[in-house]
Amino acid sequence: MRVQPLLSPALGVAIAVLFASTTAQAQVAPGAKPRSSVGLAVAAQKSPYAGYDTDVLPIPVVNYEGKSFHLRGGSLGWKLFNSDSTEVSLLASPYMMRFKHKDTDDVQLRQLSNRSLSAMAGVAVRHTAPWGIVQANVQAEVSGHGGGFAADAKYAYPIPAGKVTLIPGIGAGYASADLNDYYFGVSARESARSGLAMYKAGSGVSPYIDLTAIMPLGAHWVATGSLRRTRLSDAITDSPMTEGKHMDSALIALSYGF
Repeated sequence: MRVQPLLSPALGVAIAVLFASTTAQAQVAPGAKPRSSVGLAVAAQKSPYAGYDTDVLPIPVVNYEGKSFHLRGGSLGWKLFNSDSTEVSLLASPYMMRFKHKDTDDVQLRQLSNRSLSAMAGVAVRHTAPWGIVQANVQAEVSGHGGGFAADAKYAYPIPAGKVTLIPGIGAGYASADLNDYYFGVSARESARSGLAMYKAGSGVSPYIDLTAIMPLGAHWVATGSLRRTRLSDAITDSPMTEGKHMDSALIALSYGF
């Protein structure tokens, strides 16, 4: 039996600019041909690191949907299986976390080493049905930053509200001990230099909720807004590098689908 589409093709374009877990993942209606798009997004995120200001960055958005290859935000994918309702892909994407000691106002954290974005590679799956959208991915760190892996799973349900489609979602991200320790651990050398306590991070799960609003502006243009709140895992909040229990992010975007 062919499932009925949850989203029109135009709305599917907009979701390509959203941050699903740590990467941008596109969603399209079952049976609808994926659309490529270009656009511009402005993203704001409160860093978990102490002394950091909220980052506000313009982000160019380029999404390409080929028969097998796709580019969605910063993620590259190769479809292993693709039906009207289910897609399984090999995935490569950046791990969206970094630390620059010059960007913090905290005197002790300014003595620590920088942590760069990491490259991740793995597999992703997405299933769309009348009862909602389920997506998940598992990726290993491949850029030599200590190894480890991350996983993410999310459920979302589109709700039509006039011209706007609201998409509430709930999910959780997992980071292994090696990955968390690279970004939030404090080595013996860093401890001696900064006065911070040594810290070796373990693995952790960070649940989150988000809400997305999508409004088509004609046959090709789509405006999108999204808010997310993440409850940071104990492995992160116990680090002397961090402050607070949550990480908040927001995104607004305008995209043109073709």
